[in-house]
Amino acid sequence: MAAADESLVVLRNAAGDSAGVSLHGAQLLSWRPAGEDEQIYCSPLAAPAAGKALRGGAPICFPQFSERGPLPKHGFARTSRWELVAPPVPHAAVAEARFQLDSAMTPVAWEHAFCLVLVVRLGPGWIELVLQAANTGRSTYAFTGAIHTYLAVRDVRSASVHGLQGLHYEDSVLANALRTESAPVLAIAGEVDRVYHDVPAALRVEGGGMPRRRILQEGFSDAVVWNPGPVRGAALGDMPAGDWLRMLCIEAAAVARPVQLAPGKTWRGMQRLELAGLSP
Repeated sequence: MAAADESLVVLRNAAGDSAGVSLHGAQLLSWRPAGEDEQIYCSPLAAPAAGKALRGGAPICFPQFSERGPLPKHGFARTSRWELVAPPVPHAAVAEARFQLDSAMTPVAWEHAFCLVLVVRLGPGWIELVLQAANTGRSTYAFTGAIHTYLAVRDVRSASVHGLQGLHYEDSVLANALRTESAPVLAIAGEVDRVYHDVPAALRVEGGGMPRRRILQEGFSDAVVWNPGPVRGAALGDMPAGDWLRMLCIEAAAVARPVQLAPGKTWRGMQRLELAGLSP
């Protein structure tokens, strides 16, 4: 795991599954179901540092997705230090930890008052990330965001994503051109960077030398599929050039329609990863 030991919160459940979450960004860095290989990709070149994002894991993008706004790319939540407000109980049937970030804790100025809570739940063969955003100020604000999950694969060229056919998507590789997915299965042959709109509650990732995985989401209306491919992958200074083959991002996202959050209201979004053969 990329984070230093003192910043890492480890969850273990009664079934023998384990997960690691860094206080740096409340970022999931590891998910290892009992008897299975690591399911989350983290770059071996990533190193935690104040104000710097970690390449891999499941960064929390808030209150801005990518560069679609005035803030630094993907906002400040992924580069801020969160507080562990409810540590996990060891060896529970479902291990759970709760993390919090609020307006007073962020180094980047934002004009709106907020409180973010991330709840990580680890069950047998599955892990769930629940993100809650509360408006603690006096005026409505809008935000975009995502749970930017890097799934581990052995060779992304043999991986496929199921459940996207018929959906409209923005193709960032083609200057955000709006397209409709015609393929029954999305294969990853090189660079892909797409924001799919109004996605179904469940997608599936198969192949890539890994077990079949289901990705479920609630609250997030979009899903991002991203892999840098060989050329852009080689240009990333915090990831080995060949590691574009070892990762595939499937992100639960709110991008196309920013979330409007009134004073005193709370929004909730969830992404759940399951090993299809293990989870109930």
